Amino acid sequence: MSPERSQNPQGSYAFCALCAVSLLCFCNLAIFYGFYNYLEHLDIPHSWRGPLLSLEPLTALALRPYLSTRLTLGNSVGAMRLGAALAILALVCYPFATSVPTIALVRVLHGAGYVILASGLMTAFTHFIDPAHVAQGFGVLSLTSLLPSALMPPFVEAVTPHLPGPGWAYAMAAPLMLPALFLLIPMGAKARARAALLPAGQSERPGWALVAGGLRAPGVRGLLLGQLFLITGTTIVYFFMKSWSLNLGLGNPGLFFTCSNLATIAVRVLGMGRLDRLNPGKTTGLALVFLAVLTPCFGLAPLFGLEGGQSALLGMAVLYGLALGLSMPLLNAAMYRVSSCELRPANMNLLLVALDAGFILGPILGGWALGAGLGLSSLFVICGGLLLAAALFVLPVARLTPSSRPALQP
Repeated sequence: MSPERSQNPQGSYAFCALCAVSLLCFCNLAIFYGFYNYLEHLDIPHSWRGPLLSLEPLTALALRPYLSTRLTLGNSVGAMRLGAALAILALVCYPFATSVPTIALVRVLHGAGYVILASGLMTAFTHFIDPAHVAQGFGVLSLTSLLPSALMPPFVEAVTPHLPGPGWAYAMAAPLMLPALFLLIPMGAKARARAALLPAGQSERPGWALVAGGLRAPGVRGLLLGQLFLITGTTIVYFFMKSWSLNLGLGNPGLFFTCSNLATIAVRVLGMGRLDRLNPGKTTGLALVFLAVLTPCFGLAPLFGLEGGQSALLGMAVLYGLALGLSMPLLNAAMYRVSSCELRPANMNLLLVALDAGFILGPILGGWALGAGLGLSSLFVICGGLLLAAALFVLPVARLTPSSRPALQP
């Protein structure tokens, strides 16, 4: 029996610790939902706001392909420690960065810390997940990004008026990374022991040639492109929904994210045991079609009047969260299924490369659209087109990811 089958229960310390580290990591990212407005507060020129928003994921995009060919289970914990330390340093620096050059330097530092931590985490996670419950495992991991997104925006809105300045809200997240370093102390020995049990092909660095060859495997490129268009569309919603909520007169603009993320959490918690019974490719594709229809409707909320528009937007936020709740973990599960054992860590990190690229393209497209004179409501029409493109790339993968649980690979 292979170690993959026998020694990765999802109730283990390693699995739980990795989820906890991910939760703490996303706490320091979730507070940046209003970063565009923060740049406006600093009187940063309009032409620089989109690029500065994108610098953090751009750094991640530049580093992640290299990390995908260098990280193994054995060195993943050291990478996570380094990434956490860099993230702490970047967060502390935000209140003191008030010009374009200094903000750019902090964003690059933050991006480097995030990508090193997240890539190391994903590399380790693929070895500690239960192969019989892949969608469930990724569903649990995805909750660690959703809880901060649901809770941190309204919390930040409540405490920011009591801080010396809005930039100090970002520095507040620095202490949250300290527990992550303590959680990783036992992980080094556990990861090395686990790596010693792996076949040679799964414990070595994959290298560029092997990763490039894996891109030719059926379904891999479609899922990567689907992820790219999905994240690009949802990132536009993420960065520009605050402005749209304020335009509608919504008292706390963080409520949209609270409603959508609580809905996503609900569908994943309540349906956790059934995720692996779904066809991940088909379910993700259909959820993306629904999102492609829904997101342009955000721009129609003013038709219901002031109070009606606010209620309509929050109601659509719930539907938005439900669809995302299905699509995100199942897309990861689909990639896990179509990937060979030796390429699973690399391919899962390539999904994160597509995520980084989407986080870059989203704010740039949104900034360009607004600069060209389009209104905020037009951004949601653009999102709908992007999500429809994502669906067209993902749906053909359904034939490779049947709904019945696949046999474990030897």
